[in-house]
Amino acid sequence: MLSLISLCFTIGIVAISFIQFLFALAYAVLLSRSNRSAAVPFHPKAAIVLAVRGSDPALVENMSALLDQDYPEFRLFIIVDSEQDSAWPDVRRLQALAPQRIDTLVLRNHLPTCSLKCSSLGEAVEQIDESFEVIAFLDGDAPPHRTWLRELIEPLANPAIGVTTGNRWYTPSQCSWGAMVRYFWNAGAVVQVWLNGIVWAGSMAMRREVIDRVELVAAWRKSLSVDGTVKRQIRKSRLRPKFVPSIIMPNRENITISNFTPWSERQLVAARSSGSGWSVVLFHAFSIAMCVVAPLVICVVGCVAADQRIMMLGLIALGSYWGGAMLSTIAIEIGMQSVFARNQVQAKWLSVRAVLCYLPALILCHVVYFTALFGASVRNKVSWRGIDYEISDDNEIRMVEYRPFVAKNSHPNRESII
Repeated sequence: MLSLISLCFTIGIVAISFIQFLFALAYAVLLSRSNRSAAVPFHPKAAIVLAVRGSDPALVENMSALLDQDYPEFRLFIIVDSEQDSAWPDVRRLQALAPQRIDTLVLRNHLPTCSLKCSSLGEAVEQIDESFEVIAFLDGDAPPHRTWLRELIEPLANPAIGVTTGNRWYTPSQCSWGAMVRYFWNAGAVVQVWLNGIVWAGSMAMRREVIDRVELVAAWRKSLSVDGTVKRQIRKSRLRPKFVPSIIMPNRENITISNFTPWSERQLVAARSSGSGWSVVLFHAFSIAMCVVAPLVICVVGCVAADQRIMMLGLIALGSYWGGAMLSTIAIEIGMQSVFARNQVQAKWLSVRAVLCYLPALILCHVVYFTALFGASVRNKVSWRGIDYEISDDNEIRMVEYRPFVAKNSHPNRESII
């Protein structure tokens, strides 16, 4: 009986590992084959909205890159939630260099019913002139290559597409444990985002009439998550999101384990509070837990029962999951590097130290993930760039207290702001 049960679990784990690898391989192939040569020319007047709270390590470079976009007619709108913000001087200096291209805004209404980012994006959209047919959104830690805006907007020529989006890829600038753990977390997340049609608001574009039609601004004003709200409103209107692989962006910031854990917990709380995809997150977590715990249990049972066949099954299951996870990450990395090469972006980072840390960091990532998942399941408060938000049982958001962002340091190690 023990042999049969062990065999069934092993077959299941091998099958799950193989399927996950196939999905990762399919994603890698999608990245490798992505190109914009077949895109339909569609270049309406565009606005770019950049919401800023705190000066991200590469904020100045990223803002400057937006001014060099290969796009016929666009304007950059930068909204900062306070003139006391540490990023405000950089924003004003950039505007002085290109006043014909940049509008700077200061958030006037810090709504207590949503995140500051939702407040900022909603207020910025309302202040943009109706002549702008498309509005693109970008995060301060997302480095846009020169054709980013063109590639992001062109798929919107299809009226069935409600939003276009890309994703970020964390490429450690230094092989710290925090950076490596976030790298593996990212490797698992990007495939899930693609499979489930999740929108990453850090790089997305929508037609102005769609924003109005789906009542996105009103929905943002009651939300913690920008991304989940976009997905929910788009699905309600029977439009579809479009993933654009060519606009994947590398993020080379560093992070510590102590900062990454609450960051990942906040991502999961945002998914839970948006009412979109939480059941998928829990199912995915359950399948991972089974793949991690069951092989160890099988090995222990085989050892206690002195049964070599059960021990062998446990080792096969163990090797299948962890080996499959490593191969999946390598496949995705190769696909990402092909995108970066076409965009003429330098994002290579693998070294001897990284290879030696690969498996330990992968294992540690699972520990951090389940720690964050437990926290997200039981807590009703998160902190986001120095502001606490409480989430009620019916997912209503309350900002506890507004404070301007004050920099604690000047990012000597290119540390991410969380």
